[in-house]
Amino acid sequence: MHDSSVKSPTRNFSLLAPVPAIHLLSAQEVCEQEGKVAFGSREFEVFRKIDQDRNERPVKVLIYASEQENRSFIPKVTWQGLYMGHVDSRRGRHPQGMKYRPATTVNDALDAAVFWEVMDLKPLEISVNISNFKLLGKKEPFPSRFIPEKPLIIQYF
Repeated sequence: MHDSSVKSPTRNFSLLAPVPAIHLLSAQEVCEQEGKVAFGSREFEVFRKIDQDRNERPVKVLIYASEQENRSFIPKVTWQGLYMGHVDSRRGRHPQGMKYRPATTVNDALDAAVFWEVMDLKPLEISVNISNFKLLGKKEPFPSRFIPEKPLIIQYF
């Protein structure tokens, strides 16, 4: 879905986020059907910071498929999308119910503070080592075996 009114993504930073692998294919289906998909998070400060700094531009999202049975020895980003913003939860649920949520999340705990919304979710053709990135404002890249456990604002180096 490419709308001519959508601005080009910011180049100042990206978002690195873990999403349980079990949800990614379902999320892709929702994204294709509804134009976006929403993932829950308790890390509301990260998303408020991103929205404050992105000047209403999309932000490239790099997704680490977490909770995999056969994960790589070297953690890699295997999915990407465009972050378009977030909405506050309503008692742990997305304000529009399951419309933008992966079907596989139906029984998840209702503990999300926010839901971050992504367009153009798709697997990467070539996975990228997480050690190719660094936290925004830091000099050193992530260690080669670093596994993200929460959303992080990052830069390529």
